[in-house]
Amino acid sequence: MKQFWTVLKFELGNYFKNRGFVTATVLIAVIVAAVIIVPTMFMGGTETAKTEETGEAAVLAVADENGIITDREQFAALMPGCSLEFMDSAEAVEEAVESEEAEGGFLITGASSYTYVLQNRTMFEDKQALFEQALSWNYRNAALQEQGIDSTVVESIYAEPMQSEMMILGKDSAQNYWYTYVLIFLLYFMIIFYGQMIAVSVTTEKSNRAIEILVTSVNSNSLIFGKVLAGAISGVVQAGIILGSALFSYQACADAWGHGLDFLFRIPTAVWITFLFFGVMGYLLYAFVFGMVGALVSKTEDISKSSGTIMIIYMASFFIAIYGMMMPDSMLVRVTSFIPFTSSNSMLIRVAMGAVAPWEIVASAVLLGISCILVGMLAAKIFRFGTLMYGNPIKLSTAIKKIREK
Repeated sequence: MKQFWTVLKFELGNYFKNRGFVTATVLIAVIVAAVIIVPTMFMGGTETAKTEETGEAAVLAVADENGIITDREQFAALMPGCSLEFMDSAEAVEEAVESEEAEGGFLITGASSYTYVLQNRTMFEDKQALFEQALSWNYRNAALQEQGIDSTVVESIYAEPMQSEMMILGKDSAQNYWYTYVLIFLLYFMIIFYGQMIAVSVTTEKSNRAIEILVTSVNSNSLIFGKVLAGAISGVVQAGIILGSALFSYQACADAWGHGLDFLFRIPTAVWITFLFFGVMGYLLYAFVFGMVGALVSKTEDISKSSGTIMIIYMASFFIAIYGMMMPDSMLVRVTSFIPFTSSNSMLIRVAMGAVAPWEIVASAVLLGISCILVGMLAAKIFRFGTLMYGNPIKLSTAIKKIREK
């Protein structure tokens, strides 16, 4: 145990004394906090960006040569944020748009037809929809008057809002989607980034022959567990600092945001507990495998080739998770929530967005925990075997076979 603590302290020192690691952690945390805090300095209340004053509203030129519009004031009121200037001819509208006196123009060619005139069309064009809505109202109003029907009565009937309430007996998947996605992506980053770091660390020590001294003087279990747990602790600390900066920043600015980002930051306690346990255990499982990969190669450039299979397995788990967020109660998500290599993602989705019984969570946790222990024990044996083998990369199946022969 003393050797394990020695290795753990040494590996943690490599992380926390690394300027790049510390700088990246602090910089990302500051950027995340700034992204949340800085916009609140420019939020000036609930006033709309456009007003009805001509100087601030979007000026639109309108040509109604046939007198289609019956009530110009009411028509303009149906287009908030716009100032309508009625002109005598289509040519006048086109000239106003070309000279940029008007942001756009409309040529009314019939009771239910028009031409929209623009100099340049932007990606976020919304004035046409407003004009079409107003022209539609004008058409209905005129048609009803021709039939002798009071248009105000009809409009009041159509404008009657439906009153409804929603009773959710389980979980609101639509509301929980975004914070679940962020947690899944964070776990993806931790496993891929730190897993590769562990593999590189082991291979580097092997290539410079330092590992030969270590495995002969330190127990292989202490080495592999110390390296993996150090990576886990540093990853949790880094992710915790970044997440903490986001959560505390939003907590301080929630009122300024009008609680508009609650869907992203209001994460239930049960989800946090699930993420911490299954996330850490899933990370350890893959970290042990990456440690084995690092021990089976002699050059860092061979890591990507040798770790291809484990990368494919985790990418499959990640894509299942992305699919599962759309259908959290599907059979695929239920089955994969009990498979150790995929349960870290799938069980998180079920707890956050779907329906899951307590016994299912316990069973999945036990399976994942046992798998971590077994894979860790196997990693220790392969670590000792692989670190003393040089040359071409050794296949995992070959290493297991050699260990069984011994």
